[in-house]
Amino acid sequence: MNREGVQMYVDKSNYKREKKQALAHLLIVAFVTLVTFLFIGIAGKQLGKHFFLLKLVLGGSSLFSLTYYIFINRYPTVLSTIRKFILIFLDIVALTLSIIILKEQGLFLLPFYILIVMESGVNFGLGYFYFSMSLSAVSWVLLLSYSEYWKMHSDTVAIFAITTFLIPLVYLRKMMHLHEKQELLHETLMHSDYDANYDTLTGLANRKYYDAYMKELLKEKAFFALLFIDLNKFKAINDTYGHDIGDEVLIEVAKRLTLSIAEEDMLARLGGDEFVIITKRKKVFLDKFLEKLEHLTIGDHQVEDVTVRIELSIGVSLYPDDSKSETFLRKYADEAMYIAKKEPNKYHVFYEEIKSSEDSF
Repeated sequence: MNREGVQMYVDKSNYKREKKQALAHLLIVAFVTLVTFLFIGIAGKQLGKHFFLLKLVLGGSSLFSLTYYIFINRYPTVLSTIRKFILIFLDIVALTLSIIILKEQGLFLLPFYILIVMESGVNFGLGYFYFSMSLSAVSWVLLLSYSEYWKMHSDTVAIFAITTFLIPLVYLRKMMHLHEKQELLHETLMHSDYDANYDTLTGLANRKYYDAYMKELLKEKAFFALLFIDLNKFKAINDTYGHDIGDEVLIEVAKRLTLSIAEEDMLARLGGDEFVIITKRKKVFLDKFLEKLEHLTIGDHQVEDVTVRIELSIGVSLYPDDSKSETFLRKYADEAMYIAKKEPNKYHVFYEEIKSSEDSF
């Protein structure tokens, strides 16, 4: 199994999991904000000048949660750990300020300390659990130090503080065991899922992944190019040098093709010496992309004491120009690829070239 491929797949899966957690967190913050504003309606007259400050704090917390959700959708790999710490910090700060400002009505918000601590532990991990517990402790000290009302009701704060510590601590062992099981299960599922969707020899996506990707891509109804790639004289390489050398050639071709594409392109091995690339580049840039691909891929490759010449043929069909059907796009790209095999000194053919020549007769 290709370890780098598995790691990339695990990273993508972790991103999807964090994305779901970000959405859940956004919904929780929205709920807390809604509950707090209901109390503001009840205690609005008593709050006076603090009314605007409380709205600012709650609005800022909700805005950050929304920004966090949008940010992780657009920039999934940037500062993931820091984002989580900041999120927990802002949640507890917003909660503490709300309790200070609302005074007696803030009593109904004290249980949310337990929710934040438990949520951070279950969703993010034990490190975040300890961080949220420590931050909660600091918040209670601030409640008793800067709020005359809560200083007078220190017994209530103490009861909720003890409860917030005890409930998570009771479940700490179970949480640790749960995390171990989750990590083990997650790793097992990732490896299993990786095996089902990726080629074990080259580490590229396989036909199953290609089919699923194409299905989703067609729903977008946006332009893309389908490139069918086949190695020239690959059977002769296997017959002459053996399948071990043939496998090394396939691995080398996969590396060279990977260097040719951009992050948003999809590269897969369909089987044997057949590869496919799907790119969303604009039509005007396709010729330049194909030239780069050919330049980086075609050439000699040294395997042990054997020098093998790598050449390829590429057939290109376009969506929606040639067809809107995956079946016909694949058929047309395949036809263009076999035409390219017959053309001397020409490595790629667009299906629209075939159509044009047929229309001229």
